Amino acid sequence: MDTIVYIVAIILLMISSAFFSMSETAFTSASEIKLKKLANEGNRNAEKAIRIIEGYDKFLTTILIGNNLVNIAASSLATTVFAILLGAETGAIASTVVMTLALLVFSEITPKALAKKQPERICLGVCTIVHWIMVIFSPLSWLFTKLMKLIGSDEGPTLTEDELEVMIDEIQSDGILEKRESELIKNAMRLDDIQVADVYVHRTDIVAIDVDESVEALGQLFVTSGYSRIPVYDNTIDNIIGVVYSKTYFTNTKLGVSFKIHDILMPVKYIPETVSVADALSEMQKSKMHMAVVLDSYGGTKGIITMEDLLEELVGDIWDESDAVQQDVSASTGGCYIVKGMANFDDVMDKVGIFIDRDGYEDTNFSGFIMHKLQRAPTKGDVVELDNATITVTNVKGHRVIDCSLEVKNEPIEEGSS
Repeated sequence: MDTIVYIVAIILLMISSAFFSMSETAFTSASEIKLKKLANEGNRNAEKAIRIIEGYDKFLTTILIGNNLVNIAASSLATTVFAILLGAETGAIASTVVMTLALLVFSEITPKALAKKQPERICLGVCTIVHWIMVIFSPLSWLFTKLMKLIGSDEGPTLTEDELEVMIDEIQSDGILEKRESELIKNAMRLDDIQVADVYVHRTDIVAIDVDESVEALGQLFVTSGYSRIPVYDNTIDNIIGVVYSKTYFTNTKLGVSFKIHDILMPVKYIPETVSVADALSEMQKSKMHMAVVLDSYGGTKGIITMEDLLEELVGDIWDESDAVQQDVSASTGGCYIVKGMANFDDVMDKVGIFIDRDGYEDTNFSGFIMHKLQRAPTKGDVVELDNATITVTNVKGHRVIDCSLEVKNEPIEEGSS
């Protein structure tokens, strides 16, 4: 009779062990996002499951305590049963072999495999029982949690940006997100890592006007440039004092109002070149300004940045009806590419599909790389020979390359090759 009672107790303990193993895997694998969605829809069990996940250390400690207690108890009873049936020495060996296999198959592998397939559903089903077990074992789990904190180190972030990008790619591959949506999310994450110095309009490309110029000259500049906002400087481009809007200029002109450039001058924002795109976008939104002057470390004008420039880092190039679409790198014929001087060096390598040795060059634009290789100011017709490509300067402005031709040789040398 005692043997039957022991066997029933062993079965119940193994079922308990299976429950603990299944619960551990379910709460570890469950998607917190899916559970929060269910909780927002009014599912109370989902709310309980989320609270358990939020207190994961306490939950895991409880599960481990419970699992070990029932496994030890089941093994002890099994040893007693086999000792009664086979004798003490043989029974101990038989008990070890049988219980190891039984616990492994019925209390570990099988329940964990089931929990892995439908973790959220199982979490909802067992969360109430798990909650009360956590309450019962709370004194022990509190003690072990404190001990773990004493011997453990500070936890790092639960999810890094790189891991989040991988997760977004996986969601996209599952068809939940479109490629464009996935790129938008990843671009938004990267805004903090991009400085305005990487996306600004260089001072040599700024279309601006002196505050002492005539309003007629301003009007002509609006017409020829096509811009709706033009920076205004006092004597030198390093001293930009404001911005004028085409709307204000043409409204005053239409009404016959007599004015000077200074009369319609609007304030402009100043930001250092080290500010991130995300911070610059936030500041410009708060100040309701669409243009800012980018300052170098000496307080001089490095360039200007517009709201459009910042948004393009998020959504890609923005073209309006009057813009002529221009690509930084465009394919020509016979393995040639037309490259803009201000194209990003890394983007050129990506789009052309070859590795170009920087040879100590540390800036970002392609024009600077050509000057670095020439060791002088470029002129039209200059040729730079690389191991796997030939660069020919086709258009210059001042001391800067505007356009160049890049011809890829037949056998491009890959990065890391000798």
